[in-house]
Amino acid sequence: MITQYLQDENSCIHLTSLFDENTGEQICRKCGQILDNNMIDYSYDGFNEDLKNLRTGPKISITIHDGGLSTVIGRSNFDSSGKAVSHGMKGNLSRMRMWDSRSKAKTTSQRNLMVALLEITKLKEKMSLSDAIIERAAYFYRKASEKKLIRGRTVKGIVGACIYAACRDLGTTRTIMEISKCMQERRKIIARSYRLLFQQLSLDVPVPDPTSSIVRFSNNMELSEKIKRDAIFILNTLKEKQVVAGKKPDSVAATVLYMACIKNNESVSQQKISKMSDITTITIRNRLEEFTKYVPLI
Repeated sequence: MITQYLQDENSCIHLTSLFDENTGEQICRKCGQILDNNMIDYSYDGFNEDLKNLRTGPKISITIHDGGLSTVIGRSNFDSSGKAVSHGMKGNLSRMRMWDSRSKAKTTSQRNLMVALLEITKLKEKMSLSDAIIERAAYFYRKASEKKLIRGRTVKGIVGACIYAACRDLGTTRTIMEISKCMQERRKIIARSYRLLFQQLSLDVPVPDPTSSIVRFSNNMELSEKIKRDAIFILNTLKEKQVVAGKKPDSVAATVLYMACIKNNESVSQQKISKMSDITTITIRNRLEEFTKYVPLI
């Protein structure tokens, strides 16, 4: 590619010159004199999604079953210059493709890993998860595969458990019920798989904060900012009195949000909050009766 730019008068009698990026030469437009043939290439050489991976290809990631270092043999029987390969070379290419596909998944565990990592990548778009959560979930699945915890269990169940453990580990609020709906897998299977991972991998995951659930529920229900702040204030008051310890965070968040709606005269029913939070109305009423002893609504 040749670009045009202004040149200093002291270097050439002409003001403009051409730069050939392929040869690295700076050429005078008028007389064709080579002004400089040792130009520095300042183009980006590295992985960047905005620059479409100029030279290095995709990044190395544990979310890819081979780490992103796989070989790719095309299906066309043409060489780099566009010429058709000879008849004898076609047989060699077919054998190369066959052994390449076999070498990528030689065992059952490797084939399961390919399927599982594909399921994890699908959940990234469905649940709007970050790259860090996907990387963490892939790490948990690889550890479970090394300890042979996958045998006799469904891939979706283990994948759902890894996603839930990664969300818990990185402080992102996602429930097992949400993961179950996205994966079309029973909640009981994912919960059982999570308990297995928690025990065998010795996971140290923090307890989720109900504050993030309050923000998520209020945004989904399009409630005002004042109701959200009042709900967080009620939650902090209950924390100071050590009332919420040992209770499910989503049930606490749903209850304090309902209490904030009552204080602000907002007509939001328990049924609506129950549908949004996947918490039964009976649980909300029980928590409400307990919390109003410490935080009166009047």
